[in-house]
Amino acid sequence: MTITQQPRRRIAAVLLLSSFAIVPGSWAQDSAASPGSASPASVNSEPTSPQPQPGPKQLSNYVEAGADYLALTNGFGHWSGGYARGVITKGNHIWNAEVNGQHEFGDAGVYLAAGDTYTFNSAWYGSLTAGSSAGGFFWPRFRADGFINKKWTARKQLITTFGFSYYAAKDPHRDHSFFAGSTYYFTKPWILEEGIRFNISNPGSVFSPAAFVAVTQGRNKRHYITLRGGFGKEAYQLIGPTVTLTDFESQTLTVTWRQWVGTNWGVNLVGDCYHSPFYVRGGASFGFFREF
Repeated sequence: MTITQQPRRRIAAVLLLSSFAIVPGSWAQDSAASPGSASPASVNSEPTSPQPQPGPKQLSNYVEAGADYLALTNGFGHWSGGYARGVITKGNHIWNAEVNGQHEFGDAGVYLAAGDTYTFNSAWYGSLTAGSSAGGFFWPRFRADGFINKKWTARKQLITTFGFSYYAAKDPHRDHSFFAGSTYYFTKPWILEEGIRFNISNPGSVFSPAAFVAVTQGRNKRHYITLRGGFGKEAYQLIGPTVTLTDFESQTLTVTWRQWVGTNWGVNLVGDCYHSPFYVRGGASFGFFREF
């Protein structure tokens, strides 16, 4: 069953925040779904692996655990769940892994993913991440992402990123997408990120581009505050084992506050607002992290 686009409704209120997590985020259709089946330019629409970066934004040895709750309008219920993730550096490798349990649209399941970011030299590094799930029609049967990154300028403060993703849903939908983006580190504690993803969803060869822009302020061992906006087209979004929303535009507004409380530990407060012609979604996530 497919639900087509309805007239757009205006957002009545916007709740801030989204995950600044370096591995995939904690909300199923925003973290494990491709742009064709989830909100555009979501946390996982850009590279999901840890990135060897010139500025203080990198968190390369840590574990984190948390939970989330989001409410949906128009009788779509709520989303809720919990996650655990970790990142460890060994030589030229940055390994990451996550376990993510989520309840959405009346169903529940667990997503598992792991990846590696490898530094080739002072200018080039790449990443590969793969994941699958048990239960939860909204989780992917399989997902894989690969990215190549290059640092530019004498200070290596500009990074360009190109990538490819494959997403296999638990229904016949399959997505192939290409990503291009950049990150710029200012001399002061500001980071600017932007990216665009070109996605093709099958069956139907539906083209669904999406983009995002994000600004981060802060320093390592103190805090990071990230404001992020995303917009674009969604080819489909699963809301039931045989029910999809198709061919519509959506927008997200997010902010993250990652605060160090002690020398090696702190909290990650997340909130999110998503708007589409079918529903508005808003909520928050709260997690604890510890570096080692």
